[in-house]
Amino acid sequence: MTGKSFKTTTKAQEVKIGQPLDPVAVIVDDRAATREAIIRKVRSLEHQFVERSEWGAISAKDRMASDWDYSMIAFHHAGRSYSCGHGADQMKDTQEEQVGNKYDDIAYHFGIDCSGVIYEGRDIRLKGGSVRGYNTGVIGVVFLNNLTIAAEGDDIWALGRETIERLGVNTTDVIPSLQIDAATSLISALKSVFLIKQLGGHREFPGRAADGKICPGNVGMEFVRNMRVVTGLLPPPTLP
Repeated sequence: MTGKSFKTTTKAQEVKIGQPLDPVAVIVDDRAATREAIIRKVRSLEHQFVERSEWGAISAKDRMASDWDYSMIAFHHAGRSYSCGHGADQMKDTQEEQVGNKYDDIAYHFGIDCSGVIYEGRDIRLKGGSVRGYNTGVIGVVFLNNLTIAAEGDDIWALGRETIERLGVNTTDVIPSLQIDAATSLISALKSVFLIKQLGGHREFPGRAADGKICPGNVGMEFVRNMRVVTGLLPPPTLP
């Protein structure tokens, strides 16, 4: 961060003529200040930002790896079992599911619900867990809805949706404009404090194709490609 001022306090010293003052080490937690700067930036752009304590996050496990100097953003969708709903409940459900699957905490640094509310996920000072084997320098952001089309997945779930669509029922969601606006503002906030160079959908990151990943869905990928045009950010690397 540059151009930022920090308020600090030190103990007063008695001034004695002819005697120099003892040097005082002032430690500024610039990572905590950066986290606060992101929150302030999002709110200044007129979006609601909900911190972990406000949505009822359980405590992360101890001794998690830290990370910093982020250069990439990975966008996800919450999965095919999700739809637009109450964001705080969805964040809690996601955290409980992921911790139950042996994650140290919710995998994503931020979540965005369909009404455009932005939620703090894993503390930005800690390495994310949203891209298996490729989390260093990557900020994970999840859309709290399902952004696949019916045919994605090549399984019973996809077959069921395709059958329903043949009956004339649309099962594909669009990203609400409020959610798009919030995501755009979050990207702006992150770019204001980190040197972000690359932005991608989960399945674009190294090794994901071999895993058969469809996240963030075709609808989510359309958003990602549009954001790269708007922001000038590059796709993620294709090799580790």
